[in-house]
Formats: sequence, C-alpha cells, structure tokens
Amino acid sequence: MAKTKNSTADIIVSGGGIAGLGFALLMADLGLDIHLIDPSAPQPLKDTNPSGRTIALMHSSLNIIKAAGLNEPEKFGAPLKTMRIIDNSIAGQREQVSDFESIDIGMDAYGYNIPNSMLRSALYELAQEHKHISLHVPQKLNDFRIEGNGVLARLDNGTEISAPLIVGADGRKSLVRAIAGIDVSEKNYSQSAMTFIINHSKSHQNIATEFHRPSGPLALVPMQGNQCSVVWVEKTEKANELVKIKKQDFESVLQDAIGDTLGTINLETGPAAWPLCSIKAKSLIAPHVALIAEAAHVMSPITAQGLNLSLRDVAALAEVLADGARAGLALSDPALLKKYEKRRSLDLNSRVNGVDGMMRLVSNDILPLKSLRRGGFKLLDALPPLKQFAMTQGLAPPNDRGRLASGEKL
Repeated sequence: MAKTKNSTADIIVSGGGIAGLGFALLMADLGLDIHLIDPSAPQPLKDTNPSGRTIALMHSSLNIIKAAGLNEPEKFGAPLKTMRIIDNSIAGQREQVSDFESIDIGMDAYGYNIPNSMLRSALYELAQEHKHISLHVPQKLNDFRIEGNGVLARLDNGTEISAPLIVGADGRKSLVRAIAGIDVSEKNYSQSAMTFIINHSKSHQNIATEFHRPSGPLALVPMQGNQCSVVWVEKTEKANELVKIKKQDFESVLQDAIGDTLGTINLETGPAAWPLCSIKAKSLIAPHVALIAEAAHVMSPITAQGLNLSLRDVAALAEVLADGARAGLALSDPALLKKYEKRRSLDLNSRVNGVDGMMRLVSNDILPLKSLRRGGFKLLDALPPLKQFAMTQGLAPPNDRGRLASGEKL
C-alpha cells in the first residue's frame, strides 16, 4: 500500500514477525488503521524454503493464526502425535524412555511443526493485501515520543506516524521497550542452540524426540516427509566450534548423539547457532505502549513454549482492545492496558519460570538432579491420570484461554 510521509493510524505495530503480523491482521479486521514497521521483508511464499527454525504450534495457537485470516496453516507442517523423552545422561545406566501420546488425552495430534519462514511469508502476503494495513517495510523505527493523546513515531527514512498506541513486537532487543523505559530481568545460560534440518532413512512416525543430556537437550521434531528439524543445545563454546566443522564431521557427531533413532542421517540445511537466555519484561505496558512476544519474554526452546506463549499475548491484547473499542474506550485507555497485563501475568510468569527451572534441571551433570529428573518421569509413567494432567496443562493453560484460542471469533 502507498505510504505518506506523515501518517495517522489507530495502532502502530513495530515488528513484522509472526506475532506482529498476526496481531496487525486481527486488529485490521476490525476496521482499524494499522501501520506495521519492520526492517526486513520475507521472501514471497512461493520462493520460501524451510530453514532450521521451525515452531511446534499447539491447536490453540493454530486457532489464533486462523483467526488472523490464514486458512489451514497445518498444510505447511507435520503433525506431532507423540512426545518422546529419552534420558541417557547417566553413564553406565540404561537410557530411560517416556512416551507422551496425544491419543491418551483424546487428541489425534498435539499440534503441528511448521517452518517459521513459511508461516511468516504467508502472513505477510495477507498483510500486503489488507486494505487497513500500511506496511513500512523495509524500514526501521528510529524513535517515538508521547505527544498529545498518543505517540509520534519516526522512521529512519523520515516518515512520521501518530497513533494512540504503539505495540512492541520487535524482539528480544526491543527498541519500543527501551524507549518506554521498561526494564527486564535476564538470565544467561552460557548455552547456545543449534538449529538445522536433517534427512533420515527411517520414518519419524510423527514422534518428536527429546534427548536429555548434561550439556543440554537435543530435540528431533517431525517435518513433512523423512525430515526433522533439530534443536541441539550445547555449551556456547562447543556449539560455536561444531557449526564450523566440515559437514560430514558434523553429521558424524550428530549420528553418535542420536544413535539409530532415525536411521542414517544427513544435513539438509547447515547449522546455525544463537545464544540462549531468559528475558522477562518487568511490565508489559507503559503509557500508550504494549509489549507482546519476545519484546515481553524470551525463553529456552525446551518444551516448545515460546511462540505458543507469544500468540497468547497476541490473542489477549487483541481481545481486550476489541472489547474496549466496542465499549467506546480509547485504544490506549490505561484501564484496557492494565487489563491486558493482568490477564497475561499468571500464564507468562508460570511459563517463563517453569521453562527456566526445566532448563536448569535438564542441563546439568549433577547426579542427584539427574536421578530426580528420571524419578519424575518414572512417576508420570506409573500414574496415568497424573501424566494426562501434565500433558493437558502443557498444551492449554486454563488461566488464559481466550475466545480466539478456543476457535471463536474476535
């Protein structure tokens, strides 16, 4: 859509990842004028190939994506029917295997593993066609300030946009968060996650397998065909060394780590590594500002909670603002923003703290903790009702299951 040098909007969204695009589409469907800013445009969907970054989306998250206008996001991914935990962290002891079957809680699959790049491209194409969305891409947010009853944002090309509300969906180094003066609590794990795609000779049978190892978890997540995306956590120094070695040497190290789980493997995409940390914003709101997704929280990829949590932010903020607008309230009304923050508090805190605790429990070489971890999985295997409760809680937290996640309209 054409952009004017000086514009007014109902909402400015800084960040055009999956969360930012999803939120923009939901708000635009209400007839609101949305301006979205992002420094990079994705490839057209027809030219987009899967990268090592994939996302395991549960059905509630898929419902939110569908509400944003993307029909059948499942077509890009593979179903996740079983979650398998393999603990081989204690030398000399037999590995422990625990399977969590979706059918045990009445589901055909927990969700779908979808390439991040393809989902973003598909949402971006919807945003390009939406009459109520103006895309400022590729452009960077330079700064913004409170002015009158809203914010005035300035882009690096000189464009100025005024709006009652700016939503920060601009990632872990969020400029919106920084300008708003919102502090964060942060933990560094001294670990990095390597991500890539492998081909394999055995069928994955729609089983997502996670190895618990002292240096960090290693997860094999099904994709279409005989492919899996891999998330391999190691100490940062070792990860940086591994991504630099020859392809055949890397394949050999990985084959040793996963054994014959998937038969013979080879790399489809080269490995990339990024450091792991836990970040939590001390507030989700400021005057005329709301944060969602990684601008609000960053977690380890263990348990695949990240984007699922982010999409619950998207749904909660969209529902709160939609209800407020229908009641005649301003989009930046402090009561609405406080309602959003309160609604997200329990889910966000419990997930960020829970994943942090799980990460520390899994990534260690302390024998009592490894024994405790094994004992916990043995207990779940021995008590099916407890195991089913744990699976249900992991998929759909009851403390913030709004109407979009349940498949209802905004």
